[in-house]
Amino acid sequence: MNKELLTKYCNNSCSGEELDSVLEWFVESARTPQGKSVLLQLWDELAVEEGNNQIDFDHLLGRIHHEINLSESKKILKKSNHNIVNFRRREYFMKILLRAAAVLLLPALGFGFYMSYKYETSRYDYIAVNQVYNEVFSSVDAITKVTLPDGSGVWLNHNSSLKYPAFFSGNSRKVELNGEGYFEVIPNSKVPFIVTAGKLQVVARGTVFNIMAYPEEDNIEISLIKGMVELQKPSAKGIASSLRVMKPTDISVYQKISEEVSTRSINDNRYYSWRFGKLIFNAEPMDQVIRKLSRWFNVDIQIRDVELNELNYTATFVNETLPQVMELMTLMTPVSYTISNREVTENGTFAKRKVILTKKNK
Repeated sequence: MNKELLTKYCNNSCSGEELDSVLEWFVESARTPQGKSVLLQLWDELAVEEGNNQIDFDHLLGRIHHEINLSESKKILKKSNHNIVNFRRREYFMKILLRAAAVLLLPALGFGFYMSYKYETSRYDYIAVNQVYNEVFSSVDAITKVTLPDGSGVWLNHNSSLKYPAFFSGNSRKVELNGEGYFEVIPNSKVPFIVTAGKLQVVARGTVFNIMAYPEEDNIEISLIKGMVELQKPSAKGIASSLRVMKPTDISVYQKISEEVSTRSINDNRYYSWRFGKLIFNAEPMDQVIRKLSRWFNVDIQIRDVELNELNYTATFVNETLPQVMELMTLMTPVSYTISNREVTENGTFAKRKVILTKKNK
């Protein structure tokens, strides 16, 4: 194989004899280390001469694959005296396909020629562009479990979603979270697990943690249960800066506006108890209680008397209904409530029920 012959092949100007020579070389020699080195050098020279670094490997792969099949089919016909029915086609074709497979690496996945380590980066870029993604949505009244391609488990809280690739490739495992998720990550020290949540990245290699990142919230909260995670701020150039390294029992709060991170230690599971079907409030401000109850029951809770915002609330709910939760609240705080019926909107769907909280009369 030489540059002139490869150039003629790429330009569709080979004679019949030259075409046979090219195909024979691909079948017999291209799979060897020496053959790969020769082909890599020739291709680099052609790319420089043409001033084009964007090599269409897949197109060339398809041509070679097709022409090898045509060439071998002609040989079969010749050997069988043009009586293909009486020839042991299956056995012969299997031999040809096995030999071709050594040259045409991973054609079904569209990776093109895998000729040397020099094209590893290009191969991963190709995968990233053409990767198939799955997106799972958890409904407004359910907790949904997702098993990722590497075996990691993710539980999605009400009204949350997770986007992830059909298979992980390259030097990281990346997913995107919208809402709240509880992660149990399979350890892999060489391939970090990266969760993108808004403008924040949470990087782990094998650990258990919870992320609350609803778009309507002012903060993103990360609770670490087991292992270690690093909070990073990605940049437009693709280089992430480290914000904080967390240890177990830490909860970090990232403020979206100021982009500041604060961390403290916690000694209970109230920030991720939803994963086990519980809502736990421990002297929590009323505005936060209202937001969590609104998402949990898919209702619109409004406070009419501003004095109620000064209250803190402590309670644990497991299987209680919305009316039961409201009744318990009236027993523990100076609060009265009303719950509206569902109303039908103009497009035929049902609007959220409204819960109005007012200060209880003495």
